Amino acid sequence: MSDKNIKFLIATILSIVAILFGFDLSVSNENNSEQVEETQYEEGDVVRIVDGDTVVVFTNNQKTKVRLIGVNTPETVDPRKEVECFGQEASDFLKNILSDKKVELEIDETQGTYDKYERMLAYIFLNGENINQKIIEEGYGYEYTYSVPYKYQESFKMLEAEAKENKIGLWGEACQSY
Repeated sequence: MSDKNIKFLIATILSIVAILFGFDLSVSNENNSEQVEETQYEEGDVVRIVDGDTVVVFTNNQKTKVRLIGVNTPETVDPRKEVECFGQEASDFLKNILSDKKVELEIDETQGTYDKYERMLAYIFLNGENINQKIIEEGYGYEYTYSVPYKYQESFKMLEAEAKENKIGLWGEACQSY
């Protein structure tokens, strides 16, 4: 048997195995070699603001508590803690821009879909604007990494540094003595 026949036989056997087990043996060219990550979005209606970093959204025919990824705001509703400086302002800010609005929720696969409290983890977009980012940019909260890096982490850290430098919101005079 010639080398050419052996190569043909091996290629034929591999093709049969691939078909039987569902393997994709297609050869990708350089333009298609990168995997494109699909962003998952859900639409919903904001029905309640819990605090500056948690909302309730009606999506998929049910009310879902949503914790904003990458941002933390001063506490206002934790029964174990006093209301923290700028917490009420952060909560009011979210109420003013999101109450009764239709939003898009972006799920970040690096963070999982739900946290240990069964809250959906998401970025909230209103008319294309990332609200998580806006909270940090306007000084109502700070960048918060729970355990692993997330999609907008670098941008959020940069915006927090700018808010601190410019003494915006919770970085301003109101909370200096806090």
